[in-house]
Amino acid sequence: MSAIGHARILPGMSYPPPRHPEGRAFTWERGRVLSAFQLVAISQGRGKLEFRSGATRLSAGSVFLLPPGYWHRYRPDPETGWTEDWLELRGPTLDAWFGKGVLDVPPVHMNRRIAFWRRFAELHHVCLMHPLGYRAVASGLAMTLLASVVSQSLSSARTNKADLPDLARKARELLMQGLDVKSVANTLGVSYLTLYRKFKQATGLAPKEYAREIRLARAEDLLAGTDLSVKEIAGRLGYYSASHLSLEFKNARGKPPSQWAHRTQTQHR
Repeated sequence: MSAIGHARILPGMSYPPPRHPEGRAFTWERGRVLSAFQLVAISQGRGKLEFRSGATRLSAGSVFLLPPGYWHRYRPDPETGWTEDWLELRGPTLDAWFGKGVLDVPPVHMNRRIAFWRRFAELHHVCLMHPLGYRAVASGLAMTLLASVVSQSLSSARTNKADLPDLARKARELLMQGLDVKSVANTLGVSYLTLYRKFKQATGLAPKEYAREIRLARAEDLLAGTDLSVKEIAGRLGYYSASHLSLEFKNARGKPPSQWAHRTQTQHR
């Protein structure tokens, strides 16, 4: 687990709130693409979640998983506001599970799972108090919460799993590995136009857009979590030069990488 947060959004308040953690902020107009998995739980109020593939109404008890690399946006209903809790998860194990479809789950309702909400409260307490070994305890609680959501999705009679077509899933895995779009098309034995059409139909993003967001997300992680220079990060991620990375980063994130603030491992909003 790399971050956790809680917010009470009152009726009529702007969303996201002004103090939304940097690196995770978004606007309703532009939406957002994350670099890690984020689990969001709505305990009070109602609102809406949108992916390129469509919108879902959210109510008290709704819990949803946001995968990395997918455009999305969500917000509370101005008439009700809402209370949200969230946690961020990242790592190769989660990437592998998502690639196999284990974490490809729709929003679920956890309003009758009292233990789920108690564990979320316990997780917040552990992260605030920092007891001995809190990182291991927090990670264990976070994985338990994730497992509860997957279990609820599998057991729900109303589960409507919209799995990615095989071509789009394979293309996504190759793009996540850093291959360029032309190489992905050649590897899968299809034309660029075929890859473009099927990938955008499945994910809502063109392959080049997806690959760009993945590289920018990796750049965010390296800027926030390492001491690598912009030039070193540009070379590692396949940019032509540091200036190429700086220009693309500024256009997408609103500031050059040299001004990107280092993020703490645990943030609350």
